[in-house]
Amino acid sequence: MKYFKIYGEIVISPNVINRALKVSLIVGTILNLINQGETLVTLDIANLNFIKLGLTYLVPYGVTTYTATAMKVEFLIGTKAIIDADLKCVKCGCEIHVKKNELIPECKKCGIKTHWKLK
Repeated sequence: MKYFKIYGEIVISPNVINRALKVSLIVGTILNLINQGETLVTLDIANLNFIKLGLTYLVPYGVTTYTATAMKVEFLIGTKAIIDADLKCVKCGCEIHVKKNELIPECKKCGIKTHWKLK
């Protein structure tokens, strides 16, 4: 249950939403022009497939949101923590707590080879 809260916070964060909207608008528009270009250019609303139109924007939004969320949950050393989190080193099992906006440190045992995961 704790993971849903963390993922939920990331998914609704303004940075993730803004990035996903920008990518969705650009990629979705290009794909819609490729798939239904003639119908869109001539404004032939009767033959426009609105389900395809919507999904062509929704899919890039979802992919971008998923990718951004997955990257933010990685907790890379030297980056700022986006949430308060308890982390565990994958290599040695060392545990730490980081606060939101705090720089994520290296593991004292593993150094630069540290790979943190949520505890």
